[in-house]
Amino acid sequence: MKILVFEYITGGGLVGQALPASLATEGAMMLQALIAELKCLENIQLCIPLDERCARPDMLTQVEIVRVSANGDIFALLRDLLYEADLFWPIAPESDNLLQSLAELAIAANVEVLLSNPATLSVCANKYATYQALKKRIIPAVATHLLSEAEEGIGADKLVVKIADGVGCLDSWQIDAEQLPVKIAELTDPQRYVLQPYIGGRSASLSCLFKHGQAWLICYNHQQIVLAQGRFSLQGCLVNMQTDKLDFYHKLIKQIAEAMSGLWGYVGIDVIENTELGPLVLEINPRLTSSYVGIQQATGINVAEQVLRLRHADPVLQACRNETVQISIN
Repeated sequence: MKILVFEYITGGGLVGQALPASLATEGAMMLQALIAELKCLENIQLCIPLDERCARPDMLTQVEIVRVSANGDIFALLRDLLYEADLFWPIAPESDNLLQSLAELAIAANVEVLLSNPATLSVCANKYATYQALKKRIIPAVATHLLSEAEEGIGADKLVVKIADGVGCLDSWQIDAEQLPVKIAELTDPQRYVLQPYIGGRSASLSCLFKHGQAWLICYNHQQIVLAQGRFSLQGCLVNMQTDKLDFYHKLIKQIAEAMSGLWGYVGIDVIENTELGPLVLEINPRLTSSYVGIQQATGINVAEQVLRLRHADPVLQACRNETVQISIN
């Protein structure tokens, strides 16, 4: 079985552009972890596009790599590679509909893609659409407003302005409510932004598997997010932490699975744990996340094997280890 694995940042998605150091590091870590897991499995052949500026990941042979040059057309290359692939596993940002476009590219080539369906990817890519889908099912989530509809504020002293389809902490600011008009005036395209109340608490994430209305929790993680001069940055994560909220989270992901039945495969769910409000969903990432990198070391579970198993059966999530692993990004 030949799997085309495409990590957007290191795989040539930014040919002709600068490679952001933190995103390239995070992308390379996820790609390396996925390769390591897939290499443990029998009867798997890999094909991996790689930006010529990026080092070859460990364990890959030369024949498994397709180098992408500065003048390359990555979507044209992927179309060609898909004709020789049985499965497609993309890792890409949701911004600018990239992840959805990659899924649709595979569907057009009649190749099975190891992701949620395009309609669900579209909802998850937009923080406002995600909030509306969760709100409809009364699932606890951080209130999210279109910036164009909330220019007078939302009744909170501190606000978060972020791009609606942004990834992680990029294009995200914390401001005082009275600064909102100034911030809006600074934005070149305010229609693309959303507004949330700033909610303090522990930043956490849930590493999960989903399959057509079912959900399984792999592990619970802490995110190490720093707020400095009004900007957020993800420094790393602690994978497979203990929590007294395990029952709550099992119920939460079941609710999310029922609300968004198109979710499939590995999904990372970001939450903020507030003392008064309890855990609130921040966003849903329907792809591999930075926490994924530490899961096998922390639990012994080969996540890639279980994602492939989802194609014909339920996953078997039997941890043979119970450790906490630090993943550092910056």
